[in-house]
Amino acid sequence: MVIALIHWKIKPDRVDEFLKYWRKVAVVQDRKGLIGEFLSEACHTTEFPWITWDITGHEGVYRSFVNVGIWSGAGDFHDQIGKYFTGEAAPKEFEYEPRVRTILRPACWRMGDSRLPIHDSGGTL
Repeated sequence: MVIALIHWKIKPDRVDEFLKYWRKVAVVQDRKGLIGEFLSEACHTTEFPWITWDITGHEGVYRSFVNVGIWSGAGDFHDQIGKYFTGEAAPKEFEYEPRVRTILRPACWRMGDSRLPIHDSGGTL
């Protein structure tokens, strides 16, 4: 199992365009290795003062979104998503600067009684 993190820095006036892109264009064609994927907007310390890793603070310049993908393995992620990371593509019109990404390999884990959602969020392909 791996966790893929992608940090998107989105121009404030282009957020709707980005969200439409993520939901309708950046589609995972083959989900057999996908456990779950969550596009999340970073929260600010004014809302949660106990945050110590604040990736906001640039609201006038860009808004931070982090895509968290949980995959069965790095090969599954690469086959569906990573193969597009050639380093040659220009940022999308809605990006303030190119996205950055990393892969995390869990060393230990805990499972709780709550479960991941079993359906896509509205409007997501």
